[in-house]
Amino acid sequence: MALIYRERLDIGPESPQIMVGTHVFHKEPYPPLRDRGILICGISEGRDFFEVERVDTPWHVLAFCLTGRGEVFTPDGVTRGFGAGQLALMPQGVHSGYRRIGEAQMLHVWFLLYRHSRWDDLNGKQPAILASAEGEALFDAMRQFHRETQRFNAGEPGNLAVQSLDFLCLALDRALLPLRSTLGWLEQLQQMFTHVQKNLDQVWDNAALAKQLHITITHLHRLCTQHLGETPNKIVFRMKMNQAKELLMHGISVGEVARITGYQEIASFSRRFRQHFGYNPSQVLSKHLASAGHQQIWE
Repeated sequence: MALIYRERLDIGPESPQIMVGTHVFHKEPYPPLRDRGILICGISEGRDFFEVERVDTPWHVLAFCLTGRGEVFTPDGVTRGFGAGQLALMPQGVHSGYRRIGEAQMLHVWFLLYRHSRWDDLNGKQPAILASAEGEALFDAMRQFHRETQRFNAGEPGNLAVQSLDFLCLALDRALLPLRSTLGWLEQLQQMFTHVQKNLDQVWDNAALAKQLHITITHLHRLCTQHLGETPNKIVFRMKMNQAKELLMHGISVGEVARITGYQEIASFSRRFRQHFGYNPSQVLSKHLASAGHQQIWE
């Protein structure tokens, strides 16, 4: 189903921009942005007229101002000014826009963020202006990401598009920390693994886990060992073995349990089960069957 929204861009020729977006029709496309919850991002140098307005868009708009002045406006005539060292946040679904005011150049870094659980802390009914000291860092990270994306799209070997995107996302996460919920990394890890526990039939390799928290695999590994005392692989393996044991205790065959827990070979599953618990899965199943038979006699 197509998304319906309205967007007005009134940007003068003396207001150059660089940008990277998810789609092929963007000037510099880089589809992996979508996996990070970003539709498009860039830098604008508002030197003459600059005004954008959006209605019912399914994304959040962030504008980190480095120089000059701007103002956010809504259709009811309310305006709020912002300047260097401030962030203008226009939540998804809210009819709003922003424009350059005054004579100074309005240099700013901006992001359009998909409506995604990663950005739940940005939801709101009205635009907001917040202090932010991260504009310069985001400017540098965005310039580097744009250059590396150009190299990527030109087919240059050794481009650092992935690494520069990782850095840009880390800088953005840091900039948005004041808007985040009070959940620390421990709570976020616990919530993630609670979700994993409920969906063990899915593939939970390190890449899939890292994607849940929108961090790199290296960062995930470091957080898990620091806060949970185990690597992410070991945590998922332990969950799978505990699930397997519970299934065996309910009379499910060893072959079926192996399949449910993601093993193609029964021998491989049995070996890993024995290494983890110190006994074979067939012993758990035999004990259950013996117990069930004894119970049936007394009934």
